[in-house]
Amino acid sequence: MKKILLYSIIIFALFSCAKKKNKTVKSEDITAISKTDFKTNFHKYFASNHDTIITSSVANIKMDSLQWVHDFYKGINYATVWINDSIQLNQNGNRLLQQLHQSKNYGLDTRLYPLDKLRDLSLKLSEIEKIEDRDTIAGQMDVLLTYFYMLHGKHLNYGILESVEKHTTVPRKSFTINLPNYLKQAYEADSIMEKLYDLQPKHTEYINLQKGLEKYLKTASLSTENVNVVNFRKDSIVSKAQAKKALILHQYLSEENKDSLFVSALEKFQTEHALKPDGVVGSNTAKALSVSPNEYYQRLVVDLERWRWKKPFSATRIYVNIPSYELQLFKNDNLVEKHIVVVGSYKNQTPEMVDSLKYIIAYPYWNVPRKISVKEILGKIKRDSTYLTRNGYEIMTKDRETVDPTMVDWESVNSRNFNYLIRQGGGSSNALGLVKFIFPNKNAIYLHDTPSKRFLKRERRAYSHGCIRVQNALELAKYLLDEDVNKYDIKTVKTSIKEKKERWIRLNNKVSIYLQYLTTAADDSGNITFYEDVYKLNKSLMKDMRKSIQLN
Repeated sequence: MKKILLYSIIIFALFSCAKKKNKTVKSEDITAISKTDFKTNFHKYFASNHDTIITSSVANIKMDSLQWVHDFYKGINYATVWINDSIQLNQNGNRLLQQLHQSKNYGLDTRLYPLDKLRDLSLKLSEIEKIEDRDTIAGQMDVLLTYFYMLHGKHLNYGILESVEKHTTVPRKSFTINLPNYLKQAYEADSIMEKLYDLQPKHTEYINLQKGLEKYLKTASLSTENVNVVNFRKDSIVSKAQAKKALILHQYLSEENKDSLFVSALEKFQTEHALKPDGVVGSNTAKALSVSPNEYYQRLVVDLERWRWKKPFSATRIYVNIPSYELQLFKNDNLVEKHIVVVGSYKNQTPEMVDSLKYIIAYPYWNVPRKISVKEILGKIKRDSTYLTRNGYEIMTKDRETVDPTMVDWESVNSRNFNYLIRQGGGSSNALGLVKFIFPNKNAIYLHDTPSKRFLKRERRAYSHGCIRVQNALELAKYLLDEDVNKYDIKTVKTSIKEKKERWIRLNNKVSIYLQYLTTAADDSGNITFYEDVYKLNKSLMKDMRKSIQLN
């Protein structure tokens, strides 16, 4: 009897629940409880009101490339990109905002983008309780994020300066990307953020440097303070104390280990600043330690900007970075040789250029530029009548007729009436050494061997009149001739040297040559090396970049 009563209670309960469940799905109640499709409503709102939303100023934020925005939304039939079904920022919207906030990782100043205003709009959007009331703010946010996606993309690809002729003699790459169409394709492929990152330069050097900057910002101090460190030869005790302070400032040391780890920290600093890691505070190390952390950060910023100006490199190339005092030879984008070089001094700067190597000259003459003849050699001739003969120089008229130097009244010759050509014969004492590499250019810059080997042993190697002196130049000539499958080879070069005869060898295949100016570099692990800003070019570039930021 008790069991029957228990079963009756269970059946009654189940029946009651079924009745309640059935009540919730009555046809007359479906309309009342169905979820409103806010995303569709928002799209309709945006499509019908886009002319009033897409204006030169949205939510008091100026947009100077309005046509980009119009073209993009027209291309997707005025759909929206950055808003989800709840009329909040979707994943891509949040990722883009985060990217703009982290633009420092790419050497881009966050002041280029109105982050505070965008954040306020985003908060305002989330604070509106009724979803149907969010349309206006959501429409503004969608337009603004579209605009700043394209602007940030241009900055990543092309840099922030509109004109760069003041800062480089190398022609800048053209900006040919149709950003509205680019974003449209990224949107349709559901790869918006991935395509944004893909706008960056493809140079391996840029990729490594950007990775290095991101890594650097996690630990580095960006302080504008600096410690003036003196050479240890001036006062070793003071020098060491100042060096410790500088290493603490640059975060190579802490107060706790400044004595026990001083030498190892100094050697690490020297290695990362292209100095001999000898643990001694010499003049170059003292100079590098005296630079503020912020200036080193700025070197990274301006160099990433410089990389964004560059056209793609040839896979096989000669690459010289002037501040690093090094020539690198690449074959199929793989580094195959390195050569230490001496570059132009501060007064006789080696210019940036992109050209093609066309000739190798064995046992070259040195045709002395008039500037050097007048400013340097003329004075030596007046002081020493045997100077020309002792150093193998010939004097010629402008018609290349030989002149007996003893028949010239040198005391009456000055910079205004100097009408001679001075040429130095080939040989080991010749200023160009035993081999010369020609890429014809208006600046008459070339690569060459050098008898002045002592300069190649120095940390800082900016001593020439502008041309580039190459360590082991005959090895470079051998590699180039072997790769060129030339009928002449290194034996031909050495024979010409032995016979003391100048020989011009034309390459079958021109080799691209790049003379660049970059004060930082990084390896594929993001480890950065800082070089001296030997020509003091960064300050002017940074100044113009700041002006550009203020204009935005």
